[in-house]
Amino acid sequence: MTTTRMTRGAAALLLAGASACGDSTRIADPLESARLAKTPPAGFTMYTTKGATDVVTTPVGGVYLAGGGTDLDAGMTWLLARGGTRSGGGYGDVVVLRTSGTNGYNSYLQRLGANAVTSIVITSRAGADAPEVLNAINKAEVLFLTGGDQSTYVNLWRGTQLQARVNARIAAGVPIGGTSAGLAVLGQYVYSAQGISTTSTVALTNPFDASITLEPALFTVPMLANVITDSHFVIRDRMGRLLTFLARLQQANTASAPRAIGVDEGTGVGVLPGGGTTTFGTASGAYYLSVTGTVTRTCVANTPLTYAPVSAVRVRAGQAFNVSSWTGTTPVYTYSVNRGVVTSSTGSLY
Repeated sequence: MTTTRMTRGAAALLLAGASACGDSTRIADPLESARLAKTPPAGFTMYTTKGATDVVTTPVGGVYLAGGGTDLDAGMTWLLARGGTRSGGGYGDVVVLRTSGTNGYNSYLQRLGANAVTSIVITSRAGADAPEVLNAINKAEVLFLTGGDQSTYVNLWRGTQLQARVNARIAAGVPIGGTSAGLAVLGQYVYSAQGISTTSTVALTNPFDASITLEPALFTVPMLANVITDSHFVIRDRMGRLLTFLARLQQANTASAPRAIGVDEGTGVGVLPGGGTTTFGTASGAYYLSVTGTVTRTCVANTPLTYAPVSAVRVRAGQAFNVSSWTGTTPVYTYSVNRGVVTSSTGSLY
């Protein structure tokens, strides 16, 4: 991944540089790529794999949060089903949005029962305003954001017709999902990763390190109001940096009592419009963090973070959690950060 980025200052809540969350990318079928690629001079490439017939289904809403790594069939099928089913079985049409890669999701999603699948690789802001792109989004019953580099999503999509059209489709009940970088841009607050990716060690040591860039929402997902998300959570030891993100949001008066969802690689979370969740996968699960407005906080530049208490709930497959009430069936425990060192009331960080 290159470290050269299109710069943005106006939208940043807390300006600094950070990098993308990498993710495994599905391998494209070269024959299909050659047959289906449409490359106009407008800053996008479109790959469409058509269904037998054009179908219209009735979406019922929801959001799917995938922590990265290999896609979970059960979780992705959950997302497809939220876009509605067609007579005779199967699901509706899917648009996959990305800024790199090709058509790797097309055959996979069709194998799971999707009708037509269109993967659109946006390479410029002009591409995000292209009529062909907007028309495809308008016709989709399901939207999905791949892994890759979330800084390019923020830089190329914010303030464009693509952003407005996706938000309109979400408001109309079309479900949206994202994995890794795609998950990172679905919350109300976004870690935009504008340079090198920050780590827990760096963030805890200096909460205002240049690798920490936090921005307002790219997309308006009602179930993720007042939430910031993170992926590859346990495998890349991201608890410390997510705690720092919460502290930074409070320090900037962006949110008085923000919440966070960290989803581990190999875990997926389907969230219903009412807030109920279904967790998929056999990995470490999802971590739901929250703080009150009276949390003890020392969050200043060049000083290790102090921050406590942070309430937490860990949820694995088969366990319940509701993001609207922020309650679940598993025990609540707490994290504390003292001069950059994180401890848990359970004795285990994860």
